Amino acid sequence: MGRHLSARGTQVTSTAPTLSVPRISVVVASKVGPPLLDACLESLADQVRRLDAEVLVVLPEDRTYAAEAAARFPWVRVLPEPEQRVPALRARGVDAARGELIAIIEEHCSARDDWLDQALVAHAAGCYAAVGGPIAHCNYPNLRDWVVYFCEYHGAMPPAAGGETENLNDANIAYRREVLLRERHLLDEGYWPMVLHGTLRAAGHRFCAAPEMVVYHRGPFGLRYYLGQRFLFSRAFAGVRARTKPPWWRLAYLLAAPLLPCLLLWRMVRAVRKRRQAVRPFVLATPLILIALVVLVAGEWVGCLFGPGDALTKVE
Repeated sequence: MGRHLSARGTQVTSTAPTLSVPRISVVVASKVGPPLLDACLESLADQVRRLDAEVLVVLPEDRTYAAEAAARFPWVRVLPEPEQRVPALRARGVDAARGELIAIIEEHCSARDDWLDQALVAHAAGCYAAVGGPIAHCNYPNLRDWVVYFCEYHGAMPPAAGGETENLNDANIAYRREVLLRERHLLDEGYWPMVLHGTLRAAGHRFCAAPEMVVYHRGPFGLRYYLGQRFLFSRAFAGVRARTKPPWWRLAYLLAAPLLPCLLLWRMVRAVRKRRQAVRPFVLATPLILIALVVLVAGEWVGCLFGPGDALTKVE
């Protein structure tokens, strides 16, 4: 497989073959870099070689680790991109991918050794626009990493039921390439589960949950860093969502926002009870989770009132 190095417009081709069209491509948008990116790519290495898949890492062109990533992982195509927003980085990867299927994994996650196999099996079982799997924890030693996990991924905790679903987490998902390209105009916009997935469902496309298509969320994350990221992401999410809403909706949303921490905490409680996963860490992390949920509401208030601003360019 060929690869691109850091200078924009300059292509360096490796000796790996590029003639065959892979069944599946993997796109990783990277703004954090090592060591999380390295762990993610290392988890993919064996299955990528076994399946002759391709991996594309797309990162802002000002990141200094582009050449290092290309040297350490010569089977990866590294694509520098002037954009800073994660959805736009993913969109660049989709444009460059050659596979019939395009899998998305966050650089914060590592894939189980049969992750790509499970994605292929799930797609072969039906005509789905996308299939996705659960996001497991890594038995974090620090409470702050449990806070990140519960706040961001409680809805995707294993064990997960299989079959058709309306909700898939875009940290662990594999799309049909033709479906993504049909909605190319949406790919570099904001929040994929809200904007892209809603459009696909409205067009009659089906999603499927694949319980064995597992990735593992990794840390560590500093609490202050995470709270800052949570504020930015919440502002971006609410800002994008509010753009198409009438003024009365925004007012109602602002008035109801203080109830969100209670609602979200209750959803986490239900997820932990249902899956019977990580009960003790959840109880211990609850005070910090509440702080994170207050920050979430603050971000959504700002986004609803003033729009997303440049928040999405700062989200990692």
